[in-house]
Amino acid sequence: MYYTYTVFQQNDACEDVVCSKEHILASKMNCAGLSIGQSEIDIMNHSTVAMFEILEKACLAADFILLNMKVQFGVNFQSKEIVLADVIKYNCRHQTPLEDQSEKDDKPHLPSCKGEGRVVVVMESLSYLEHCEKIKASCAKYCIPCELRVSSVYTGPGETLDIRSQYEGDGTLTVFITVAGRSNGLASLLSANTAYPVINCPAVTADWSAQDFRSALNTPENLGFCTVMSPEAAAQFSAHILGLSNHQLWSKLRSSTLNKWICMKQADEKLKDCSM
Repeated sequence: MYYTYTVFQQNDACEDVVCSKEHILASKMNCAGLSIGQSEIDIMNHSTVAMFEILEKACLAADFILLNMKVQFGVNFQSKEIVLADVIKYNCRHQTPLEDQSEKDDKPHLPSCKGEGRVVVVMESLSYLEHCEKIKASCAKYCIPCELRVSSVYTGPGETLDIRSQYEGDGTLTVFITVAGRSNGLASLLSANTAYPVINCPAVTADWSAQDFRSALNTPENLGFCTVMSPEAAAQFSAHILGLSNHQLWSKLRSSTLNKWICMKQADEKLKDCSM
């Protein structure tokens, strides 16, 4: 998606004066001891796009369309970093026309996303509890409810299907994560009997061989689960799935992506300064 934006500089009279990127670079602007160059401009641009996308998702969830947005940036005196000021203004309109225009509100009442998704970790035995606790801890970082269950596809396939059925009747979107040892049988059973996404996250041990990895990655063509080796990555993959229908969770992921990009950009600038 393409966005158009206009850059303003606020003067001493608190008036917004239109300026361009070229003007900023040519004027060698300095704010609170920070020289505003291409890197700072890129950070402001990327941050603005991310904020627009996050607010746009929230507005769509409330049946509004975000039309435009205005944000202000400044510089932190201590850290000499670009920071977002306390002003964010936006305009939006209802997607669905209202018959009674007197009831129309130009600002959405953003809905809560609590209870709109969960992760259920099914482990083959309690010997994998530590591995599963890592998944649960990573889910907690995204505020995703996570339940741990124990069931074996070999000694109790019926109980495994019973566990599946307990999470299919209440309408809450669920991601199943299976944790087993040398086989993907648990993931295969669940994937073959549910429409919910299944992630296979085997507990890797020191005695794993190439054949074990091959077993985990060889998914039968009529099944749709995937294999993720890291428990933290399995939780994040679940967050991406649940974030498709949860604007608050999607916003956390989008913010994380932006913060990683800014850290990379700042690290690159520091390295260039050290090399000069």
